[in-house]
Amino acid sequence: MKEEFKKYRAKLKEIKHIRKIIWLLIFLFLYILLVIQVKKIETISTFPAVYMNVQDIVGHTKTDLKFEEINIADSKWNNINWLYLWSGTWKTVYYFHGNWGPLSYFYSEIKYIHQELGYNVFAYDYPGYGKSEGFPYKENVDEFSEVFYEHIKKQKNITDSNLIIWWYSVGTAVATDFASKHNFEKIILVSPFASRYEMARDKLWFAIQKLLFLSDSYSSKDKVKTFTRPALIIHGNADKIVPFEQWQMVFESYGWSEELWKKPKKYFIEIDESGHNYILSVYWKSLKYKILDFLENDDPEYQVNFFYLNKKEKLKLDKRAYMLDTVYGSDLESDDSLTKFVNNKISFDDLAYVPENMQPINSDYVYDTKWNGKMRKEASGKFHDMAKEFYDEYWKKLVVVSSYRSYAYQKWIKDRGCPDNLCAKAGYSEHQSWLTIDLFSASTQKEWETNKSYKIIYSWLANNAHYYGFTNTYQKGLEVDGYEIEPWHWRYVWIDLATYLWEKEITFAEFYNTKK
Repeated sequence: MKEEFKKYRAKLKEIKHIRKIIWLLIFLFLYILLVIQVKKIETISTFPAVYMNVQDIVGHTKTDLKFEEINIADSKWNNINWLYLWSGTWKTVYYFHGNWGPLSYFYSEIKYIHQELGYNVFAYDYPGYGKSEGFPYKENVDEFSEVFYEHIKKQKNITDSNLIIWWYSVGTAVATDFASKHNFEKIILVSPFASRYEMARDKLWFAIQKLLFLSDSYSSKDKVKTFTRPALIIHGNADKIVPFEQWQMVFESYGWSEELWKKPKKYFIEIDESGHNYILSVYWKSLKYKILDFLENDDPEYQVNFFYLNKKEKLKLDKRAYMLDTVYGSDLESDDSLTKFVNNKISFDDLAYVPENMQPINSDYVYDTKWNGKMRKEASGKFHDMAKEFYDEYWKKLVVVSSYRSYAYQKWIKDRGCPDNLCAKAGYSEHQSWLTIDLFSASTQKEWETNKSYKIIYSWLANNAHYYGFTNTYQKGLEVDGYEIEPWHWRYVWIDLATYLWEKEITFAEFYNTKK
């Protein structure tokens, strides 16, 4: 009996041992199968829309974007579908879209870059997305990026030095590889991830790719170490798809290489309570001039390279964006416009133009030496408000020595021999708009700079006139403004524009030149 029991136990051990071997063989088989297929699995996890049947639900035809659509082939004769939008500028954005759909899913962002920011834009669909063919293996995507860029660079006369690279989400992976081979101008990263390893560690607590012999093929934090051009990173601190911490890895690595003798400038905007999706849809207005500030200036106005965008800041920026949109939308051409621009080379369309709706400028706080001076209604009211504040502070009236001048009167002045650097030709004078005044003694710049009383008056006007819509039109001389410096010459252009000119420390002529 004991002998039979021993045989039974030995048999059980043998069966258990065989089961372990079977399970081990099954595990090894599955592991080998996984290793064989892991590249495809990882690719699908990175570009899920390739198998999600969401290729063109929105569709190229269901948009008001006016773009050029072109198809070219890669080395395997796979079609690359791309679009291009021209805005008339010499700077172009290469846009790399996210992974949950084709380009048509991101038309709102492309439209934002093109219409709100005013840049040329081109973009392509990743292999297997939209009308592009193939499968989004890394080597295929990288080839698409290069083949497409080389084609459009020749077609549209684009250079690396005028190229802005803009990526969103998974576009990080694609764009960093492309950017590492080109000397682009600037780069914008929206919700970037640091690497595939880091994403796996966040979701699974460890980099599973290491067990499957996969390298960290999309490692943005490593690629950007050698980048030398300015970068702007935007990320929401409530992002659950690409964790907020990932931006910091990219930011800290950017331009970190010890081989670089000069570190690149880099900036970060943290958006409070924002997730991964719809950042530009929700914050487009708030971000507009922050992004433009980065793209158009060498030193954006961010505090310590960082800007925190919360609800309070959003309200302030939305209001400012509305003001700036209005400023940039100023009508500088129409004779009746409050912002009609004239100088020594640009006249009124109607040389003998006469405005309407005039009001006297003489009041308890204004002394009009001619006794019959008038200004247009909008300007007159603000001028009286400004004069009252000046009077309350200095107990002194603002003295007007010249206001409206008709075409005939300006011609009479010129016929007396007044030189072009001091007097406008008839039809070319700001005084003809009935929006301009000369204050106190219209003498010389030197007298205004040396006379104590004039210095006090000019200092007060320079710091306060913009609150009432006035700007000193001729501040920087003949080459910039068309006339010599005239500290006494003040023009109404309405409050928002005057404030903008004051903040930027530019003249009306300089603003006009940026709008041409």
